Amino acid sequence: MAVWWNGLTTLQQILFVIASSTTLLMVIQIIMLLIGLGGDATFDADGLDAGDGDIFNDEGAGFTVFGLRILSVRSVLAFFCIGSWVAYTLLFPFENAVWAAVILGILAGAGAAFAVAYMIKSLEKLQSSGNVETKNAVGKTGEVYLTVPALREGPGKVNVLVQERLVEYDAVTDADTALKTGSIVKITGMVNDGMLIVEPQKGA
Repeated sequence: MAVWWNGLTTLQQILFVIASSTTLLMVIQIIMLLIGLGGDATFDADGLDAGDGDIFNDEGAGFTVFGLRILSVRSVLAFFCIGSWVAYTLLFPFENAVWAAVILGILAGAGAAFAVAYMIKSLEKLQSSGNVETKNAVGKTGEVYLTVPALREGPGKVNVLVQERLVEYDAVTDADTALKTGSIVKITGMVNDGMLIVEPQKGA
């Protein structure tokens, strides 16, 4: 073991530690999900708020790319796990081109992060939609769950009671100022089947 470890470069040792640690965290996370301990704590865009304090359950983030929340704990773990393993492995054949191994590792990690974010978004829509018709949310009031950026600069999240079910939707607004977490909003329309248009509730 000591011979193998000492035979690695410093960069390989660092990557191996990162890859092993994140792999262990991902395994723990999967086990927690299987036994029903997965939750929906989030990072709010206005500040770190891990909800119940369990980092393994964090799913949300204010930062999105193409509608996907990239800064969730699962996406970040996937980035470091896959990226580190790929870079670590490639450093053996590319020992004279370290930069190439690192760049390919970063690209692989980014791909893994996007894949996890897409999977989470798909599962959330599947879980929240059910038989609920999105159009039935129009005209109702809801509460901002993740800050909705101003002037449709990006999606946020709102919770709306539809057909006696509390459903979480992506949402945008035409308002000049961002709608902060906890704000009461009115749903005025839909961008598509999974995204609502909201505005501040007058008098709220």
